Amino acid sequence: MGWQAVTAVAMALMVSSVTAQTRGSSCRTREGLTGTCGPIRDCPVLSSILQNIKQGTAPPGSLTVLRNAICSFLNSEPLVCCPSQSLPVPAPPTRPPVVQTTPPSRPNVKCGSRGIDVRIIDGEDAPLGAWPWMVVLRGRVNGRRSWFCGGVLVSDRYVLTAAHCFKERLGLVLEIARIGEHTLSSNPDCSKGRCAPPPQDIPVERIIRHPQYGSPCTECNDIALLRLSRPAVLHPVYVAPVCLPVNPVQDMGFSEQEFQGKAAWAAGWGSTATDFTDNRRPEVLQQVQLPIQELSYCNRLRRSYPDPRMTLCAGGEGRDTCRGDSGGPLTLDNQFGSKVFIVGITSLGPRNCGSANTQGLYTNVRFYIPWILRTIQG
Repeated sequence: MGWQAVTAVAMALMVSSVTAQTRGSSCRTREGLTGTCGPIRDCPVLSSILQNIKQGTAPPGSLTVLRNAICSFLNSEPLVCCPSQSLPVPAPPTRPPVVQTTPPSRPNVKCGSRGIDVRIIDGEDAPLGAWPWMVVLRGRVNGRRSWFCGGVLVSDRYVLTAAHCFKERLGLVLEIARIGEHTLSSNPDCSKGRCAPPPQDIPVERIIRHPQYGSPCTECNDIALLRLSRPAVLHPVYVAPVCLPVNPVQDMGFSEQEFQGKAAWAAGWGSTATDFTDNRRPEVLQQVQLPIQELSYCNRLRRSYPDPRMTLCAGGEGRDTCRGDSGGPLTLDNQFGSKVFIVGITSLGPRNCGSANTQGLYTNVRFYIPWILRTIQG
């Protein structure tokens, strides 16, 4: 499934809010402190905040401090106003200790990290490196080769996707899982003078659909894991697993119930046309932000599901996922904005994508964590 293209407004809003500065010029922070405008690597106090964000140890509001510090751009690289005196950083909230009831997941080790630059740029095309866990599947149907579904890397050996991508009646022969892809028609993918490593085409050793897929309703338990024939070669920027929400309160800073109302991100190479007869596919990985919310349309979609917790509803504002995005991710950042967690897998949607008052249905990853961990670790 996929979606309607999104207008690249966030970047414009950010640039419009930044006073034009040149590198090395004097500037003033939002807190009224004087400083020098330059790259974040030249500013120890802000570099330290950035490092804490990447490690997941920064207090809430730290990402906002960095965003507010932007004073200009140089070749699309954000420059920050480095204060000449100490910068106030939000104090960590006092929280009761959380008892971990689920053992830590091996796939969650060193997961969900991406660069600060992709967090302040929003648009129709996903920035290179913004989705290092993204996987696109290629197969043959009646001898015709095509990219047909998406997925996400959850460890170097396993891809999480939708079970309905592999229905027997489709006559599909899965060939490879492509990892580290961005633009299907180019190799290597380059942006702003940086090039990603060539994508990795890895055969799938085993397709593991959920044992209760299709029961008691046609699309119930729409989740699958793909075991790769060899481990993917990870890269600190361009190839990395996404995090699993093993313990949302501890890992993300908020409970599963608090997913509701949050703005999640979806991505894929699926159709960008609303008409189901039009199968236009983008060459560049697309991204869209969708609110997680339960509207009447989605409740009708899942009325045959025995447990509403099996799925999440997202969208409803004319933006959507669409044909070809099945198996792709719906993700949320943790409270620090330092790690990305997969909370949904693209499963069902309206006949005409992005239609008014419609939504997409996503398999709730949190509901299936025990099965995922047993399968991967076993």
